[in-house]
Amino acid sequence: MERIIVEIQNNETEAQRLGRMIKYLRLLTGMKREDFANYLHIPLNTVRDWEQGKRKMPEYVYELIEYKVSRELISEDGDEENGK
Repeated sequence: MERIIVEIQNNETEAQRLGRMIKYLRLLTGMKREDFANYLHIPLNTVRDWEQGKRKMPEYVYELIEYKVSRELISEDGDEENGK
């Protein structure tokens, strides 16, 4: 999986940019927000606040989540690795 790099748009905060990145990553997995939060053992409200840009996720946390998802859920061609 290629790294997801998102540029900050006009009038966008760093929290909003990281929120768009984590939401895009979640959508790649095909998971609903609640399932994604449970998979990562992160409170649902925290994931929601990150996605909505209300709370800034530390970049190292994003990198760890991206690594976990890419290794466990997403193959190189974008398909889930669960036998599909």
